[in-house]
Amino acid sequence: MASASFKQSQAEKVLLLGITGITGRCALSGLLSGGLQPSQLIAVSRNPNSAAAQEVAQQGIEVVAGDLDAPATLAPHLGSVGSVYCHALSGDAASADPAELARGRALAQLLAGRDMRLVVYNSSAGRGSNAGISQMDQKHAVEDVLLGAGLPGLALEATMFMEEFWKKYTRPGLLKGSFTFSLPGDRPLQLVAARDVGLAAATALTSSNPGEWAGQRLPLAGDELTPLQMCEAFSKAQGGMPIKHSCPPAWLFWFLSRDLWRITTFLRETGFDADVAACRQRVPGVLTFEQFLAATCWGDAARTYEQGIRFDGPLPAAGKRLAVHK
Repeated sequence: MASASFKQSQAEKVLLLGITGITGRCALSGLLSGGLQPSQLIAVSRNPNSAAAQEVAQQGIEVVAGDLDAPATLAPHLGSVGSVYCHALSGDAASADPAELARGRALAQLLAGRDMRLVVYNSSAGRGSNAGISQMDQKHAVEDVLLGAGLPGLALEATMFMEEFWKKYTRPGLLKGSFTFSLPGDRPLQLVAARDVGLAAATALTSSNPGEWAGQRLPLAGDELTPLQMCEAFSKAQGGMPIKHSCPPAWLFWFLSRDLWRITTFLRETGFDADVAACRQRVPGVLTFEQFLAATCWGDAARTYEQGIRFDGPLPAAGKRLAVHK
């Protein structure tokens, strides 16, 4: 719940950037679950009349027109803003969008000299891995811009989004009992729900002392499972259907996308190193993978990623770690 000091002493609102996409709306669910009220939020959209922007507006959130490619369009909306949550500065793509870094610089310049409580950025874990993954490296470059601009910045460094498994390259096969994922069956993978990036942001933004969060880079993971453990979780969510894992060789991805090959190699050989227990302690309420599947009604085959992911299912109590198949 939002702290009393936040509600009483701060008339400023929280500006939301990149929130109208699918994972952005998942993060919005976390922001609201974390205690922020719709009336405290202003969401920026290039097209406030789009279906996605209207879905945000229907939750009681003010949606305004703005575009960081034309920073002056945001200036009229900053008068009542005291904090920022930036979920994304570019769309989901196979490689980094050069405009992402330019937009990060534009945001830093736009906020320079303003009295900000906290500027929260959804980034990527894996800093210092030297994996050569363009999307990861560019997010870290944006982090450096925002945290190096004299702003009270907080970088939430997300591990792999649980929402990825909802996409059309994974979910249809899983619903038929096949989990094709290029990671050995006993290799642990750290995961976090995009919803919980929003929850972490809300935890910081509603803190009675947001300065405690400023200047930090916080790797985020809500769970760590092997593909075989994930098969058990999927099976449970699908009413006990057996799920079989298959692991294509990493070299196949070399011919599809160099960045995809680098991501696969990184997950196989290095992986993320967030402290899951510390994340759960610092951000109470982050979902385990099993809870995520239940909360998003994974077992409902009629639901698709393209429809948007809704957190309207039950949240089961966290149970024991699923055993690895031998």
